[in-house]
Amino acid sequence: MALARKHTLIDLFAAGGEQTADEHPLRCIEIPAIQRDYAQGRNSVEVKRIRKRFLAALYDAATGASRPITLDFIYGDIDATGKLVPLDGQQRLTTLFLLHWYVSRHENIPLDETAFLGNFSYATRYSAREFCRRLVDFSPDFSAHPLSNDIADQDWMPIDWQHDPTIKSMLQMIDDIHCRFEATSGIWRNLKAGAISFYFLPIKVMDLTDELYIKMNSRGKALTEFEHFKAEWESRIAELDQEAMERISKKIDTDWTYTFWPYHDEHGSIDSKFMKYFRFLCDAVRFKKGWTRGDDDIFDFASKLFGPDNPDAIKDILWIERAFDCWTGIDIDGLFDRFLSISGHVDGKCLIAAFRKGETDSPNIFEECCMNYSERESEHRRKFPIGRSVLLYSFVFYLMNKDKISEEEFARRIRIIVNLIKGSEFGLRERDDSIARIFMQAEEVLETGDISTATDAGGFGYNQRVEEHAKVLHLAEHPDDAANMFALEDHTLLYGAIRAIGIENVKYASQFESLFSCDWALVDRALLTIGDYSMKVRDRFMFGSGCMETPWRSIFRNRHDLIGPTKRVLNALLEKHEMFDNAKLEAIIEQYLNENHVYDWRHYLIKYTSMHLNRYGMYRWTSGEEKTSYEILMMWTEKNITGRNWNVFLKALHDKIKETCPDAKIRLGSYAYAHDGDKLELVAEKKAVGFDDNAIKIFEFVPGNADTQDTYKEIDRIKIWRENGIDMQDRVELAYRHVMKILAP
Repeated sequence: MALARKHTLIDLFAAGGEQTADEHPLRCIEIPAIQRDYAQGRNSVEVKRIRKRFLAALYDAATGASRPITLDFIYGDIDATGKLVPLDGQQRLTTLFLLHWYVSRHENIPLDETAFLGNFSYATRYSAREFCRRLVDFSPDFSAHPLSNDIADQDWMPIDWQHDPTIKSMLQMIDDIHCRFEATSGIWRNLKAGAISFYFLPIKVMDLTDELYIKMNSRGKALTEFEHFKAEWESRIAELDQEAMERISKKIDTDWTYTFWPYHDEHGSIDSKFMKYFRFLCDAVRFKKGWTRGDDDIFDFASKLFGPDNPDAIKDILWIERAFDCWTGIDIDGLFDRFLSISGHVDGKCLIAAFRKGETDSPNIFEECCMNYSERESEHRRKFPIGRSVLLYSFVFYLMNKDKISEEEFARRIRIIVNLIKGSEFGLRERDDSIARIFMQAEEVLETGDISTATDAGGFGYNQRVEEHAKVLHLAEHPDDAANMFALEDHTLLYGAIRAIGIENVKYASQFESLFSCDWALVDRALLTIGDYSMKVRDRFMFGSGCMETPWRSIFRNRHDLIGPTKRVLNALLEKHEMFDNAKLEAIIEQYLNENHVYDWRHYLIKYTSMHLNRYGMYRWTSGEEKTSYEILMMWTEKNITGRNWNVFLKALHDKIKETCPDAKIRLGSYAYAHDGDKLELVAEKKAVGFDDNAIKIFEFVPGNADTQDTYKEIDRIKIWRENGIDMQDRVELAYRHVMKILAP
């Protein structure tokens, strides 16, 4: 490819002596009819923000407040008549045309020196072409505010021209230029000296294929913040390393364009994809420094990152360059498909969650970053969360260090990182001071294949670090256990953590898989036949769910120093069969109920399916820390006891009555904690039934009057036979028999 030549708008028209034999001297610039309208003067919130930053960058360069800036590449074809038809760069050329017109008239530059402005035109429609011609010959009243009013008052300016989208946008840009440059002087001299320039590449000299040209032209399809940001970023880089700036600027339009082209949108634009990945890299640099994520404005945090506040600015710029280069020439889809799975366990891969369930069959998280980075699902939830950032950073680190990390080593080490991310998901916070440690620990794993278990290290969750370190040691001595271990890690309910089974018990991988291929409600009850496997959560206890993954995951990922009871119960059940099905679980439950006639709380939860909502598996004992009371509330919600909740014994009694007497007029409230549901009401009989630890209580309805509310008065107590605080008879069955006597006609 021919080297691009840097031009100002002024010297572009005087560059005839630099043309090659295959080129024609430039006579005029004409925006072709196929191009869209001028858009940089539009008044949408996003365009106004971009325009403000772009004009600020032009102002700083033109006034000498900053170093000269270069506004990216402009591509076009110069025909035999000397007419340049820009096929990429229309927006920038139009803004430069307006800026040069304004400055030339503001500073009374001789007409012979500014005559070239008359050779800029629009072929999109007659009104735009004629407006450009008339504007060049016009000298406005610079005391007018806005300046567009003075232009609109001219007799050559028909009213309907103001509805032309290109003219309307030009007028807005002129007003903004006027506000910015009204008090300046000497700007024309600086423009001639190269304060604002761009690279121009004639298409014929470049000898581009149509495919590559279309890719390079993708940035002209829509107004984005990219061209404005790039100008500002290049200015920052040039202040530090001019050679690096020129090298990076060219890569953006060649090698890096190839990288991002597969992810272009329906308009053929790759700008937003480039910017999202760039934001990711900037955040990675900041996170590693211990800086929290900054303002979402790319200009502000790039200014801080590559400005005087960062003594490592050039080092970080070169790292970002490498982080773009590392994707050049590789099969990106193939890379992620080699190491990651989004659809269950696959030998040699590790399981991650799909970023768009049902919409993609690819684990390409680079593409996910290009699509979603900095986007939000809600105010507090990003589409590309911090765990994803750590994972993508790990791939970038690997690609940069392939000479030191083999493919086999990376496959094992990325699995460790995936497990650490899964095991730390609630602790990964963008504004957490430990964010730098997380990135450092990811690098530690990638470089060494192990992870520190220091209690004061912070970063990834301590429990998962302890487990991953233990796995590394175990597989060093028992490499044949790897297949079973990895299969367990990829199970959706274990989610990378196998401490509920134990590293020493990975032989149960197939049993665990078959167990949780059964009805989870049966698994819950079968586990209870072995013992109490629940997890304490503040003043509540969590059991498994018949349909939700969350409770099982939480229980199986409990702290390593608290997982013992769950581990004992789970392994005792796994030992019972080589393979499980529903019939085997039902047999285990039936055997337990037939052989055990001591009615502790486990017996009731095993026997009565009504005591399971199959939601979050959350229960609350009124006795608090220990499960000694028979006042047990079954919760509809995961956390809030003020949500719907039921006394489990009254719920079982209610459902048993309804099963045998569907027409019975009974009522059980859904807020037992608030006393709307602490009694089962026998509506027609004006009675109610309740429980305490030792007895069944019968109540009689007492209507209120003007001074009192309706209430219930206890009229009878049926004692429950108990020994050492444990029921020796089924209180639900006992209550059922008494209620049926009351309901009998």
